[in-house]
Amino acid sequence: MKSLEERIFFLVSQASQLEAWVGSYDASALRRWLNAELGDERRLEQWVDGSRVVACGSVLHVVSGNTPHAAFQSVFRAILIGCRSYVKLPTGGLAEFEQWAKSVQGELGELLEWRRDLPEEWRKPETAVVYGGAESINWFREWLPKATKIIEHGPKLSAAFVFEEKEGLTAGLAEDVMRFGQRGCLSVQIIYLQGDIAGFCGRMAFAMRQYSELNGRVPGSLSEAGQVRNERELTRFRIANGAAVKMWESEASTDWTVVCDEENPFLRAGPLNGFVRVVPMPKVISQQSLGEEVRYLSTAVVEPIAEEWRLEGIGPPRICAAGQAQEPGIFWHPDGEMPLAGLVRWRDLG
Repeated sequence: MKSLEERIFFLVSQASQLEAWVGSYDASALRRWLNAELGDERRLEQWVDGSRVVACGSVLHVVSGNTPHAAFQSVFRAILIGCRSYVKLPTGGLAEFEQWAKSVQGELGELLEWRRDLPEEWRKPETAVVYGGAESINWFREWLPKATKIIEHGPKLSAAFVFEEKEGLTAGLAEDVMRFGQRGCLSVQIIYLQGDIAGFCGRMAFAMRQYSELNGRVPGSLSEAGQVRNERELTRFRIANGAAVKMWESEASTDWTVVCDEENPFLRAGPLNGFVRVVPMPKVISQQSLGEEVRYLSTAVVEPIAEEWRLEGIGPPRICAAGQAQEPGIFWHPDGEMPLAGLVRWRDLG
């Protein structure tokens, strides 16, 4: 097993390939991260103040196919801590991750295995990090032995809360919605607005169209396009029946859709693929005013980020400015948890 110093050196040497998926970092940042979660990085290799930590011997990473981020981030953490990694890729693979994994050589390369199937010999990891839907997570709960610690990352969604507009706001929000095809848990699906909703939606539609023209669209399946069309038809039906709803949409495509909905403020998942709802800001932001789905909120884009608007009534795991939803940085806590701490066991004296 490589020493901590050698593992940090390796990860820093890979920064040009990994930063797009895990966030920017250097050796100093990695040490700060370890110290923040373990109290003292030296605990990985020696006793410090009556405690030390032992890296999990093996980690099974089960990742979904929406974006490569989870695969890169989960394996990155395991390498830093010093765990052996078994990566269960989606059936269709993850080209970016597989290309990088093939380049990892030497002892660290021997600690990293990845496959699109699920061999029986992977069935007894010390820890499993599972990304996926409820059905997938339930399957792994049954398949893995009771002794395996399972760290679950189920479906999540993100939202924006705009209390005041600023220059460039809609461009930033368009990126928060459109980047990566709106497929990740950090992708904004609904915008709560304090102010003129209809006027804002027109500006938002313009920004979405600009983003689409400049960046293109992440290719989607016929089924995904069908979901957008179905949601658009339901919206048209509501409009025809006098609902306080308006819609802006890309012509002859399902590239982007903006729906102004002044009747239904509840947080809910949409069809993705560039579909965003804009609704009035509730007077009180709480689970009661936003609905049950607020429990699955991952990131809240808040503008402006002022102390008075930290959304304490719902306590989202992460708050960021517009344009930064997809860039959480290396220090973030997915689902409000400390990701490095979950990959170790503690030993104490006394």
